[in-house]
Amino acid sequence: MHSSRRLRPLASLSAVALLALALLAPSAGAASIPTLSSSAQYKALVKLVDKLDGLARTPTTASQKAVYDGQLENKHEAAVNKSTALFARAKKLAKAEAERAFRAGAQTIRRTESGELATLREEYDTRMDRAANNYDAELGRIEDEFDARVATLRKEIKKLRNQKANAKSATEKTLIEEAIERRTLRIAADRKLEREEIADLKAGYRKEKETIRAAKASATQVVQQDDDAAIERLRNDHNRIYNARVRTLQSKRANQLSDLEGKLNAGRAAIERMPVTG
Repeated sequence: MHSSRRLRPLASLSAVALLALALLAPSAGAASIPTLSSSAQYKALVKLVDKLDGLARTPTTASQKAVYDGQLENKHEAAVNKSTALFARAKKLAKAEAERAFRAGAQTIRRTESGELATLREEYDTRMDRAANNYDAELGRIEDEFDARVATLRKEIKKLRNQKANAKSATEKTLIEEAIERRTLRIAADRKLEREEIADLKAGYRKEKETIRAAKASATQVVQQDDDAAIERLRNDHNRIYNARVRTLQSKRANQLSDLEGKLNAGRAAIERMPVTG
């Protein structure tokens, strides 16, 4: 305790408010929001691109190519719209969590119980443990998801290599080798996207821990202020944390859109390779 006990109640309330805000900040995983790659729209786009890739050397009429192009555009647009919807949902959740944090902190400021700081220190340890568990769970989910995707592609490559070994002509072998190369490139692209998602997750986790630690430290460095000033400071902090969360979500969505654009281009390239008949 500081020497002046007359000033301590207001100062403690300020520290409690800031610590409560950090304790209630959004978790790293945001587990209630599904990933884009698990959505039906994303899977439908991937399935169509795979289909087009398999038809890339099949003679096709110009009208059928136009149909394929329309289907590709529609599924790409649906996946983009799903990404937008997931972003809006995550942003809404972040806003709700930030507002909940502010309300909880404001209520804490109005209380004067002597044991609040000790309780919050215990909550700090719990919050740190929860953040670590959420991070580990989300990291495992990302790794499992991409490992499964890569495993599927590797099975396809193994099958294609067997087909190549039994191919009768040089032309057939060349076509199969091209299919193998495309899947090899897709594995590299998936691993790149996996690294980006893990980097975003680690950044969010790191920021969350820094926020909690800074809040804990502030409990020992508080100064006198009245309740209204403490609540105003709390409001500013809750807005700052919310804005940081939104920037993280925007970065993640940018990666998603880049991935979808790559799949759109891959589908277009497959259509372009189809020989025109009729």
